[in-house]
Amino acid sequence: MEKVNLQFLSLLKSSLKDQAYEGEEIDFKNLIYIYKLSEIHHVVPMIYNAVYSQDFFQNSDDGFKSMFKSSAFRLIFSQIQRSSRFLEFNKKLREENVKFLVFKGIIFRNMYNNPDDRMSADEDIVVCDEDYDRVKEILTGEGLEFIDKGDECAYFCNNTGLCIEVSKSLFSEDSKAYGHLNDLFDDIFEKSIEIDVDGVSISTLSHQQHLIYIVFHNMKHFLTGGFGIRQVVDFFKYIESYGEFIDWKQFWSDLKELNYDTFALNLIDISLKYLGFDDSKVVYPDENYRFDDLKKSGKYYINSDSLISDILDAGVFGASTMDRKHTALMTLDAVEDNNSGNRLKAIFPGVDYLKGRYTYLQKYPVLLPVAWVQRIFSYMKNNHDNSKSYINTMELGKQRIALLKEYKIIK
Repeated sequence: MEKVNLQFLSLLKSSLKDQAYEGEEIDFKNLIYIYKLSEIHHVVPMIYNAVYSQDFFQNSDDGFKSMFKSSAFRLIFSQIQRSSRFLEFNKKLREENVKFLVFKGIIFRNMYNNPDDRMSADEDIVVCDEDYDRVKEILTGEGLEFIDKGDECAYFCNNTGLCIEVSKSLFSEDSKAYGHLNDLFDDIFEKSIEIDVDGVSISTLSHQQHLIYIVFHNMKHFLTGGFGIRQVVDFFKYIESYGEFIDWKQFWSDLKELNYDTFALNLIDISLKYLGFDDSKVVYPDENYRFDDLKKSGKYYINSDSLISDILDAGVFGASTMDRKHTALMTLDAVEDNNSGNRLKAIFPGVDYLKGRYTYLQKYPVLLPVAWVQRIFSYMKNNHDNSKSYINTMELGKQRIALLKEYKIIK
């Protein structure tokens, strides 16, 4: 791993542990790169917390220091506004007796030493079918803008930037690659729990289901372009916070059945190597209580080097580059058919993939060829060197399919 990436991870570890950075001095060139990394991984406030008191930072360019500080403080202030507004809507929906559960977002921030340092672009809730339309009535009545996103919808607050995403299931039922994951969540309302956030009671998934959801959610994004280091942190922070409530035998059994156990073990490997994870609450497969003993057993493939490289390159939800986003169709096809990925699907995707962007497909799927033409022209407009971009997408797609094979997700 490159030195600057190790420095970035070391700073993140210091912030997560609420401890002073004890690594080597970081030169100005690497500081700029680390700032850019913190942006694409949405951890600017965390990295600023670790770096601002260091002499090498204080002695760096004044304009850079001011920009880094203002960026961190602006993000924190914005997050405080969005969180506060969401808690108000949470109360409103509960007062109206809407049956809903909050997941990710504010639930995860509650686990951090400095909750508002952990950014959330949106807040997610899942509702019962019978309350789906009532939520629309209530939230639009409160002045939020309704956004139709196909199999889910969202509500946007223009004053704070808060976006509430609302769905009837945790994963798209239409997806061949991960729609089946909903089978483990058909009783989430029966098993739901209450968590206190800033004195407000929030209904959420049971700890068992929330932890398995984190793995599934990361896997979903791993298949559709990748995911960032913050998603790894959410995983191990959840274990540190609630590990004693987890039925570990069932957890590993559920993952093994889906071929996700190797993936999860390598997330833990990254957490232990680079982020200061305290795994004292974990029981590993085969009743192992020490990760090193599990590795020495040789029964599992644990080598996270390729995975951490992909994570650092991806940014939050694999959005670091357009080339990476375009690989999603190849990796999804590889998982759906357990093959090497169809390159044509990266150019001519199906209705399910495009209906969110080209909403007319929701009512008129026969217009798929029209959407293909629109998509190709848009791609050409945004990529002046089309042949080079296509080659990059295909090559990156092959590399990411190789990762799926390395971590036993496909054969």
